[in-house]
Formats: sequence, structure tokens, C-alpha cells
Amino acid sequence: MYKKKGIKIDPMLFGGGHEKGLRAGTENVTGIVGLGKAAELALAEMDKEEKKLRPLRDRIKKGIIDTIPEILINGDPENGLYNTLNVSMKYIEGESILAMLDGQGFALSSGSACSSKSLEPSHVLLAIGLKHEDAHGSLRISLGKYNTEEAVDGLLKALPPVVERLRRMSPFWKSK
Repeated sequence: MYKKKGIKIDPMLFGGGHEKGLRAGTENVTGIVGLGKAAELALAEMDKEEKKLRPLRDRIKKGIIDTIPEILINGDPENGLYNTLNVSMKYIEGESILAMLDGQGFALSSGSACSSKSLEPSHVLLAIGLKHEDAHGSLRISLGKYNTEEAVDGLLKALPPVVERLRRMSPFWKSK
């Protein structure tokens, strides 16, 4: 942590004089070593994971673009994370999509992991210029080492009918 000289910070926990009286307790040495080892293992596997997950993410993206009208792919198309896709489905709520897909065994999100308890749209999506209602229709699809092509096929089969059903119920959807 960095702080400007003269700024007073009160400790959250009291006892012991560690870190100039700002932190109580002994350092979690095993936790520190474990974090270091986890970072080492993640770094060693990163290239292999990217080679597996980028094509899966790109396949999901293409499948959604090809089968679902009125969507927005959010984020930088070239420099996004290789394992994550954020897409907005216009005229419906992301939470409704999640509820229907959860019943089919899919674990997706409508926002960032750090704001998963909030029903507000992502402040990041709003900051990049999405309209409030489009940000509300966003899905975050994150892939990990255990995802497979079969899982991607299942999602691409399940998602279009869910979106179609929800749009039929939406007062904002105009059938074409």
C-alpha cells in the first residue's frame, strides 16, 4: 500500500505493532507461499489455457452473432480476455436469461464477479457508452480449464430459444 505522507490511517484490527501499528497479527506465511505457488502454476499453464479457451470463446461469439439478432458484443474485439465474452441481448434482462439457463445447468453471470450481488447494470458497460437498458441485458460468459466443445455446443443450442422466449414476453421487443 502506498500513502501520501501526512495522511492518517487508522488500523481496522488492534493488537501487535506490525506495519507501524497498522496491522495486527502475524503474517500468513503459508498463505503467502501458497499464493506464490498458485501464481507460478498459473503462469506455467497460461499459454496452454489460452490456446484451448480462445477458440471456444470465439466459437461462442460467432454462434451468438449468427443465431441471435439485436445483440451487442461488449468490449475490445481484439484485446479482450481470451476466456471471457460479454454480450448484451437487446430488449430483455440478463437476469431473466440467467434464471432460464441456470435451470439447464449453465453457470453464467450478468455482471462482474465483484458486483454479483447487485442488480444494477455494470458501471463499466455504462462507462463505455452502453444505454442503461442494453447494459441490463448483458451476459458475461467466462470459460475455464474444464469447459469443453460439448459445453459450448450445449450453450449455443440453449441460448437462442431462451432469448426468443423472453423477447416474446418483452413489451419492448418488436417481432420482425
